[in-house]
Amino acid sequence: MIVGDRSRADAEDASGPAEPVAETTVTVTLSTHALGALGAYLRSGAAHGLPFEQPLLQALSASDPRGLGALRSARCALSPRALRKVREFIDANLPRDFGVADIAGAASLSPHHLGRGFRQATGQSLWQYVLARRAQRARSLIDARPRTTLAEIAALSGFESYSQFIAAFRKLHGRTPGDYRRLGEQRQ
Repeated sequence: MIVGDRSRADAEDASGPAEPVAETTVTVTLSTHALGALGAYLRSGAAHGLPFEQPLLQALSASDPRGLGALRSARCALSPRALRKVREFIDANLPRDFGVADIAGAASLSPHHLGRGFRQATGQSLWQYVLARRAQRARSLIDARPRTTLAEIAALSGFESYSQFIAAFRKLHGRTPGDYRRLGEQRQ
């Protein structure tokens, strides 16, 4: 049931030309099924940026405080499609220097929503993911190119500095790139 408070506009209709109504109050009573459908719509991201999105979330929070956390949580996480676009962009551009704005543009998201949503969807920050992917690429390059220097591998993997390369590689693989290479040579 939708009820509008238009008493001021109705009174003006009787007395002459109506002035614009600044605000209309709408009360909506929704069934559980309708709330579920509305939640799915908001989670899909289709309402992103539309003028009614935030007021609707606020109205839902006032009427059902339990459901808002779930709606907000779902609304903030990236959709599978957006997450796929982000990962594809990162993998395709690992050797290049890129920033959050570049990734956000490729996924058609705002940088803020991307950062918050990526963490919620994956459990790690966007930058942690980028460094981990670069360290994985470096490991593959070390295995594939035994004569390439580690400094060149760092550059080919997209690290800004050699020290960043060593720290990220150690964090992901538990040893430095040099130790990893030496152990690989011993196995052969």
